[in-house]
Amino acid sequence: MENSKEKLSFSSVDYILFATMMLLSFLIGLYYGFFAKRKQNTTSEYLLGSKKLKVWPTAISLTATHISATTLLGVPAEMYKYGTQYWACAISGLIVTVSVCYVYLPVFHDISSASCYEYLERRYNHQVRQIASFLYFIYVVILSPLLCYTPALAFSQVSGINLHYITPILVFVCVFYTTFGGIRAVVWTDTLQFSAMILAVCVVMVLGTKEVGGIENVFTIANDGGRLIWFNVDPNPFLRSTFWMVSIGLTSMWISNVGITPECVQRFVAIPKIKDAQKVVWIFGIGHIFIKLFSVYNGLLIFAKYSVAKCDPIFNGDVKKYDQIFPYYVMDVARKIPGLPGLFIVGALSAALSSMSSCLNSLSGTAYEDFIRPYFPNATEKQASTTMKILTFSIGCICFILVFVVEHLGGVFSIGIAFSGITSGTLLGLFTMGMVSRRFNTTGALWGSIISLVVVSFIMIGAQINIYRGNLQYESLPFNVEQCTQMLQQSNVTNSLMNSTIATKTHYCENENFNNESVHWIFRINYMYYSLIGTILVAVCGYPISILTGGVKDLDEKLLAPMFRHKQKLDVDKVPIEMKFIEYGDEIENLKDKKYYD
Repeated sequence: MENSKEKLSFSSVDYILFATMMLLSFLIGLYYGFFAKRKQNTTSEYLLGSKKLKVWPTAISLTATHISATTLLGVPAEMYKYGTQYWACAISGLIVTVSVCYVYLPVFHDISSASCYEYLERRYNHQVRQIASFLYFIYVVILSPLLCYTPALAFSQVSGINLHYITPILVFVCVFYTTFGGIRAVVWTDTLQFSAMILAVCVVMVLGTKEVGGIENVFTIANDGGRLIWFNVDPNPFLRSTFWMVSIGLTSMWISNVGITPECVQRFVAIPKIKDAQKVVWIFGIGHIFIKLFSVYNGLLIFAKYSVAKCDPIFNGDVKKYDQIFPYYVMDVARKIPGLPGLFIVGALSAALSSMSSCLNSLSGTAYEDFIRPYFPNATEKQASTTMKILTFSIGCICFILVFVVEHLGGVFSIGIAFSGITSGTLLGLFTMGMVSRRFNTTGALWGSIISLVVVSFIMIGAQINIYRGNLQYESLPFNVEQCTQMLQQSNVTNSLMNSTIATKTHYCENENFNNESVHWIFRINYMYYSLIGTILVAVCGYPISILTGGVKDLDEKLLAPMFRHKQKLDVDKVPIEMKFIEYGDEIENLKDKKYYD
């Protein structure tokens, strides 16, 4: 491994693959923005594709949106350091899919609005809607820089180019095709990028498995190294990872991120029939689970590779951060195959672009519908579409600037979940209580959301401050460094991790025997619980307030999830066509495709 730095670098073929993907994404935006028959000149076309999107492209787009570079790069690094307990995300995925299909999706499909936050206005009031829209704005502005930073970090690792030069290219391409191409460009670029992503992941898995002697050897080495952790049912909320944290804690975050965020609801309502929309969710759910599990397996492949080599690349100084370990591994395994490292980086870049473009497109629509349209109700469709394009460009510029903040924080896997937890729990509480409770009212929603947001933000910010100061750390599982220490001693190289205490060790643990007890217990709560805490706070604080302030006297049944609706009241709200014929005469022709007139 002493010559690894010389060997592991991009070839001309890899650069060509990278440039080709950027160019194709750019051209798709150019086509839908300027040459397609359907121009992006109306809000319906820009945000919903005129509600004529197809099942498979939409499902693939949705899957690509939620498989970010954080998943492709962050999850393997997490498995490499802390073991496989994250496999329980498969259980979470099933719960999320069922919940979205049969609780949240039917309500949004009935409303059929470009902004899912219109539901909150109809269920509560305009103030609650604006609070939710603002939280979503914060979510996107915080998350998008992370989505962009992760693949830029990977590209920097394999190419040697400073990530500050790579980031502007990614942001420009993404902002261009999202701004001018609208939702159609987003869906089709997602489909293209998802194909590259899947191909890259599968090829790397096959090569990596073959190199260590097969799947059985992968799991044998992982088991010997203590990486196979299936059911750690310790209820301690201060540990790094347990079965409960993943299967319960992350479930609430994923339901929020999939079931009630604009970038997902926007696609759901763009499908004409609800049964087709449910097919989209199931395809997405299954695809999402498999890719997550593939990422877990890739973490085991990395561990098997460097356990056999008896040298951890971080300890050896080949890689600066664990978030770069998977790109380094790909270069190590595939360096003899021209173009394969480039294909992998293209896959990671594709994951980032698909996630970021969906967020930008949705946020521009949400910001316009909730904050600008009320003040300019007479704006033409073309003016509205132009305004949303300007918003997309502006938000993209803000996200680019914030990339330089993200690089100074911790690992991308934990940061992504922690930041998402600030808003996802509060939003999930507002939507869920509105759909399942008849008595949860506006006052309860307002106070519940405020309390939830303040408490979770306090916990997250306090934890991040302690992490930044080095007060809050977790001991990793051991790495085999026997060969590293021998080579370093022979070459008289001084390594930041090498000192007299560990120079003779064959195994090394990052943050070994580190004690977090000096940090207040509330800041030691695991980041996977942030969203769940936020959701519970909205319900626990908001419901009593709702009861004390009179509950809800008259509620539209369509605003409740199907299983909580009173069928008799729902039927009363529907008037048979024959009665409308008596009242409106010839205008019945406009209603001929409806059984009921609402």
